[in-house]
Amino acid sequence: MRTPFAAAAVLALVSIFSHARPAQGQDVLRAVRAARDAAPAGAWREGQVIVAFRPATEARDVDRALGLAGTREERRSRSAPRYLVSVEPGTSVPEAVLRLARMPEVAYAEPNGLVRQTQGTTFRPDDHFYRYQWNFTQVNAERTWGIQKGKASVAVAVLDSGVAYEDYTDPKTRQVFLKAPDWGDTKFLPGWDFVNGDAHPNDDEYHGTHVASTIAEATNNGTGMAGLAFGCSIMPLKVLDQHGEGTFFDVAEGIDYATEYTEGGTHPVKVINLSLGSEGVSQTVKAAVDRAIAAGVVIVAAAGNTGKNVVEFPANLPNVLAVGATDERKERAFYSNTGADLDFVAPGGNCDRDDDADGVSDCVFQQMPDPDFIVQGRHDQFCYCGLDGTSMATPHVAAAAALLFSQGFTDGAAVRAALEQTAERLGGAPANGRNDTYGFGLIQPASALPGLGLDVGPKP
Repeated sequence: MRTPFAAAAVLALVSIFSHARPAQGQDVLRAVRAARDAAPAGAWREGQVIVAFRPATEARDVDRALGLAGTREERRSRSAPRYLVSVEPGTSVPEAVLRLARMPEVAYAEPNGLVRQTQGTTFRPDDHFYRYQWNFTQVNAERTWGIQKGKASVAVAVLDSGVAYEDYTDPKTRQVFLKAPDWGDTKFLPGWDFVNGDAHPNDDEYHGTHVASTIAEATNNGTGMAGLAFGCSIMPLKVLDQHGEGTFFDVAEGIDYATEYTEGGTHPVKVINLSLGSEGVSQTVKAAVDRAIAAGVVIVAAAGNTGKNVVEFPANLPNVLAVGATDERKERAFYSNTGADLDFVAPGGNCDRDDDADGVSDCVFQQMPDPDFIVQGRHDQFCYCGLDGTSMATPHVAAAAALLFSQGFTDGAAVRAALEQTAERLGGAPANGRNDTYGFGLIQPASALPGLGLDVGPKP
């Protein structure tokens, strides 16, 4: 993260807030009933049945059968003794199918089922301020949501300043924390506050809530903004204090907590988001990262905001996905670190520009505690505020990884490979390669979700 967007511009978005038993053909009719009961609503063209008669059935027998079944001929096949028939008023499609199927001259009868084009679908949410989320347009979110919106059984652990996920009054400090308004039915797993040593990892800054909202803010609820993997769960883990600072020890503790956590005998945390970094290195953090990777967790971390040709720790670890930032132009944000350890870029924004000319600066906007009230010691007021930085880019990649797990990927290495192979190459990077400015390129989760022959679902 860089600094919050200028207060005047921030405030501009605040508040823009379901009989007859046949005598024969039992097996056929059982199959018909099973098909009828299993067919989803709207799976056939209303009022239409396909009926195929046995060879050499005479026309008068066809007419008699259709009449007895409560149907009438609509169209005869040009190539077979097959008819498309209309159901008379008072007779349902399943009833007509059953009546026809029990007749000896009928080979089979079935509803006139529907087919649809296999062109990819899209999903556009109705969130009021979604129009400002240029960042989701950049990663083709609407096509992504047409494929996968996320599953609550897949969780992303957000190691940050905490998340405004509950209404809570601290018994020691008497500080009042409120749940951010646009979480809807987002599921939160029990987390931990490693800074204060309790089970209430609330956000006493704003950074962690903003990051978590990019991942799973309630979506299509007619208010606020959208989250990229809004069907997934969030585990809030507070490892940064009210000043946005933390320690290697607490980060390692958070990684281990997320990795070891079980729910119903399973490990729901599949992705860990680290929108943080250091110019130092730590064996303690590296060991925790290694344990998480060995357990199949994908770890995503920010590359850093100093504009240097070096990726910060722990993003620079070889088994961590290091994320740089793009602006609205799909160019490297000026602050975004580069280097040989960079894996991907994602929208991080530039609050100093308005390249889409929508009258609002090109920050990444999400819900978060209002900074103007934070400085007063209050944690009960919220805004849809803009931030920029590789911290903002990182949760886009974490969300994409969570969507792949939701889609059926079971192997973290396959998640990484799918993202690498489908990323949009930028800056002249070769089709199957990378460069130090953009890594493998801009993530495109809609392209990664089909799997492309990679690991999807349980192995045999």
